[in-house]
Amino acid sequence: MTILLSWVGIDTHGAASVYIASDSRISWGCSQQWDVGRKVFASKTSPEIFGYCGDVSFPIQILGQLVELIDTGCLFEKNDSYEVKLNKVVKKIESSYRERPVIQRGVFHIIYATRINDRMNSIFYVTQISGNSKGHITYKKFNFKDKSHVVVALGSGQKYFESWHEKWVGKVKEDPHESGRSSRNVFSAFCDSLKAGEDKMSGGSPQLIGLYRVGTAKSFGIIYENNRYLNGMRLDSITSINNVEWRNILFERCCGHTMKILGKAQRQPKLMHIEEPN
Repeated sequence: MTILLSWVGIDTHGAASVYIASDSRISWGCSQQWDVGRKVFASKTSPEIFGYCGDVSFPIQILGQLVELIDTGCLFEKNDSYEVKLNKVVKKIESSYRERPVIQRGVFHIIYATRINDRMNSIFYVTQISGNSKGHITYKKFNFKDKSHVVVALGSGQKYFESWHEKWVGKVKEDPHESGRSSRNVFSAFCDSLKAGEDKMSGGSPQLIGLYRVGTAKSFGIIYENNRYLNGMRLDSITSINNVEWRNILFERCCGHTMKILGKAQRQPKLMHIEEPN
């Protein structure tokens, strides 16, 4: 399977951001692996993001189609509510899945996150949409807590991520000036769980997409093991590389050319008690 997770960043005004992260490994059994598979999708015109885990072939097709429909204005109306948007997404998934041969149906999970309104009127939503081998589609809506937190974690690497997350959060709790559940801690724990390699079904580079209070969805470039990655694919430096916002494994903003932290970016030193994954 994979590691797939979503978390929300909370500030004094409420939810300020939502992220979805995944690894890049697609596996056929335990012996055949491919570490450049795309697992997250972000709209270029709307605040809509998706990620998947489980059976690969159906989600990767339907999510590519859904994002294209959204970007061309063929799925949502401008003033659609969250309930209306969710209903449209689920119906498209259901109708497509019914057309799939029964023998080719497998278990999959999709995380869908969206935002209604913007700036201080922003309201964020995260939903898990799941399909099973019988062709049934179900969904689960999540409520947010009053502090930044992981909304949902899925996949074969879930327990390993949660173990690394506890290492980050547990120590920070001792510092009254730290919330212990910042986006930095979630993403760093996620990257450490990947580097550790404890889950053989998860691997490759991290993938990251997100929503802020303003603007459309964002796809983040990731600086990982001295290379640049976007949606699982390694990139070389080109003139327009910084058209993408780059982050390293400590969630620091970086320059895509130098792969070093930007001059005015906030430093996020790694917690000294956490050992580097082997």
